Amino acid sequence: MAAPVSPQYPKTDPKFKQYWTSTRKDVGIYNNNYSPGRYFSPRDINFLGSVNSELMGDIIECVVQVFKIAAYETNTNIYGESSSDKGKIFYSGIDLSCLVQREDITADGSQGYGPDRKQDIVYRFRERDCITTNYFPEIGDLVLYNERYYEIDNVVQEQFLGGHPDKSWSLIVNTHYTRLSKLNLVERQT
Repeated sequence: MAAPVSPQYPKTDPKFKQYWTSTRKDVGIYNNNYSPGRYFSPRDINFLGSVNSELMGDIIECVVQVFKIAAYETNTNIYGESSSDKGKIFYSGIDLSCLVQREDITADGSQGYGPDRKQDIVYRFRERDCITTNYFPEIGDLVLYNERYYEIDNVVQEQFLGGHPDKSWSLIVNTHYTRLSKLNLVERQT
């Protein structure tokens, strides 16, 4: 398919020569319709951001509390693990709105020590919310959702509008259910 000819992207412009060749095969998700910035202008991104913000904040209203790990305040042993007497130390939590995709809780009692509950949850945070709150999730941080704590396993920051890396949209966070005995957040009964 031939490249679109417009004043913004003239076909003969040497700056865009690498995009507008008929032999180019590495166009990825664009198939043969590569058009940088045509449909996702800053105005479009602001519009989508305001609609998304209203949808997540006023309609869905799913707010979770996230806790950033305090790496320098956490005491570690010679292997780099948190000490067993104090555990990991976390900063105070902040509230963020997100979309939640959760699986059912499963119990595995085959190890002989009683049942072990497992649940994986995927959280989708708006990148704009993370920027305004100055919070960026990392592996080891905690998420409080439905009165349970989930530890972050992986952070995916590759949801781009139109496939453009400079138009990042959200942060996808994979978590697993964690035991209260591993945390230094909740005062436990002794």
